Parts: sequence; C-alpha cells; structure tokens
Amino acid sequence: MEQQQVMPFALKVSAFMLSRLGKPFPGLTARMFLSMYSRPPKRKLRESHLAVKKNAVAEQMSFSRYAFDERPINLQLYHWGQSDKKVLLLHGWGGSPFDFRQMITALVTAGYEVIGWDAPAHGASEGKQTNLVQWMHVMEQLLTRIGPVHAIVGHSLGGLSAALALVHKQVQAPRLVMVSAAVSAPVFFQETFHLFRIPDRVMPKVHQLIMTRLQNDLLNLDLFKYIDQIKAEKILVIYDENDGLVKQAQIDDFLQQYPAIQSLKIKGEGHFRIMRNEEVIGSVLRFME
Repeated sequence: MEQQQVMPFALKVSAFMLSRLGKPFPGLTARMFLSMYSRPPKRKLRESHLAVKKNAVAEQMSFSRYAFDERPINLQLYHWGQSDKKVLLLHGWGGSPFDFRQMITALVTAGYEVIGWDAPAHGASEGKQTNLVQWMHVMEQLLTRIGPVHAIVGHSLGGLSAALALVHKQVQAPRLVMVSAAVSAPVFFQETFHLFRIPDRVMPKVHQLIMTRLQNDLLNLDLFKYIDQIKAEKILVIYDENDGLVKQAQIDDFLQQYPAIQSLKIKGEGHFRIMRNEEVIGSVLRFME
C-alpha cells in the first residue's frame, strides 16, 4: 500500500472522486477507499527478474485466508540455495521476491538458503484483493511450515507486516531487517487522506469497515504502540533520506523510541533502488553473522 507524492492521472481522478464524495457519502467513500487500497497493482517482470526466477525452485502452498476464514488460498513460494540457515524475504505492496535479486545472490553466495513468496494477490499467487491483516495471518502459517528461520528481511509493507506478525502472532525470529518500511498503518492512512483531501468524517467509517471485515482494529497496526514487543532478538532498520513514500522523520522518531534497534540511513537511492545498494546488502550480510 504505497503512495506517490506526484500522483499519476488515474490516482488523481480517484482522489478527486473520494474528496467530493466524502462529505455527503462517508460510508460509500470509505468502501471505495478500502477497495482501492486492497487491490495491488499488476506488473510485468523484467528480464533480470525472470533470470532470478529461473534459478529458483518453485512450489505452491495452501494456507487459510484469515484466522476467521478457513477457506484455502494457494500461494507461490521460491527457494534459492540449500542450508540450515534460512532467510525469508518479504516484498512490498505491488512488489515481487525478484526485486531482491542482488540480495538473493549475495545471501546464497554467503551460504544461506533464501525463501521468497508472491504475497496474496501478487504474482503467481491466488487472490485479487489482500491487506496487511491477511499478510500477517499467512506469514504466521508460513513460518510454522518452513521451520526456524535465521532471519526475516522485509521491504516496505513486507517489513511492516513482518514486524506486526512478530508482535501479534505466535511466531518469533532471531533477526529482523526492515528496509524502507513504514511503521504505522494508521499514519499511512491519515497521510493518504490528507493527500487526497478526503474529509475527516470518512476515517471513522474506515475503522468500522476494517473491524467488521477483517476483525481487527486499524490502531493495532501501529508499531509505535508496541515498542519493545517485536519478538526478534536483533532488529535492523534501513532507510533512505530521499524516500518519497516513507518519511524519514517518522523512522527517526521510531528509532529514538526504540534505541535497541540497529539502523542504517543512506541518501540518494529512494524507496526501491535501496534494495540493490551495495552498502545496504553488505550491512544485511554483516547483520546475519
């Protein structure tokens, strides 16, 4: 669920509609807003992505959709290398495990087994809509299936969902790396409301919908509420000063409140290129030791 400060035309049209409908029809606007942010964008894989995919061992696993919904959903998993030290990679909203291609190569070369997935409604996995609550639920099942992991590395929403799963679910990990990851879903929604100029009266309707549909409170998806409750022995936060999607000030504030977390701040790569930055990959490898 990632936004751009310079909005494409289609998003501008959606923002205009939501801003105008919000006052007379807050319930309808809330449903439209959640629908928009439940459908990840489709993308075409590049040749460099396909090369990484070709080297993976692929398998499908079936999971329940939610804690309250036992219907199965089939998800695509990928494995690189073989080792008793497993590293789970979690991509972001609209992303792909192949976005980690440089990091995958470095980790396998260093002797790790790397596991990635197409999250629900992404890539070759099932689903048309998904959300943070579902990612947390499926991730708990995945970690139980694949056994103990050496580390989890999550980019963007993948990092936030991993941290929240380690707070709310019965799973833990020795190491967690969050790369360009937001730390609060409520703050993200509030910033999007401001960007789209959606009337404030719509937000309570959004909270009600999330509680009704997902049986969860939006306020529980906020890491600021759970300082020192992430069940990881070591945490590394990596972010970029020029990230247009995750504000540096929010990460700085989080790190000040959570001094046990290690961090690396770079400049110039932005939200996506940071994943292939040599300094970032080297920092992740040292953190794994």
